[in-house]
Amino acid sequence: MCSRAMALSRLHLLFNKSPLYTSLAASTSSSFSPPTFSSFRLSPCRRLRPTPRFSAPRRLCSKSDPPPQSDATTVEAASSIVGDLLDYLNESWTQFHATAEAKRQLIAAGFHLLNENDEWDLQPGGRYFFTRNMSCLVAFVVGEKYKTGSGFHVIAAHTDSPCLKLKPRSASSKSGYLMVNVQTYGGGLWHTWFDRDLSLAGRVILKDGNGSFIHKLVKVRRPLLRVPTLAIHLDREY
Repeated sequence: MCSRAMALSRLHLLFNKSPLYTSLAASTSSSFSPPTFSSFRLSPCRRLRPTPRFSAPRRLCSKSDPPPQSDATTVEAASSIVGDLLDYLNESWTQFHATAEAKRQLIAAGFHLLNENDEWDLQPGGRYFFTRNMSCLVAFVVGEKYKTGSGFHVIAAHTDSPCLKLKPRSASSKSGYLMVNVQTYGGGLWHTWFDRDLSLAGRVILKDGNGSFIHKLVKVRRPLLRVPTLAIHLDREY
């Protein structure tokens, strides 16, 4: 409504205390009278958008002018970081693959792999890491001037993510279709998993010729499964 827009405009000027408000308030108080219901008419008006109080000025530049060298360097570095992050996420299908990919990148960056069963010989300036259960990774850097008792900084994150996990006894067949029983893991947006191509990934335990058990990572790079949406008359929640 126009009257509401006028009230918001006056309130906006009051809060901002613009010099224009003084003259506007004086002229409004002397000449403005509230409309009566008999003479009030609805007219189309544009809705006012609130103006951010701490908005930064827009930066205008010519398309013909080349960007400064510092900006170009920043954009290139940012695109490189984003590309590396996307590559890492594309390889990290499960917590096991995320740990394996992080291990590969740390070794390429000069980190030394430690064994929890060995005695560690840590040196100032050294970069080390170790893994546990193929799903946990701890990496750390010893400062050049580090002394015992000086303290340390810790950054933590999780390697797992919401998914549909296969149950131990999952295979079944019905109406000519091979089905697998799954259970939800984590708090996922499960409706986004319906009616789209899915595949399998994870860790399997195998028995070799010597009778010992080994762990292997599995990643099937082709669609195998699909969770179909039920017909509306079969879904009793609607």
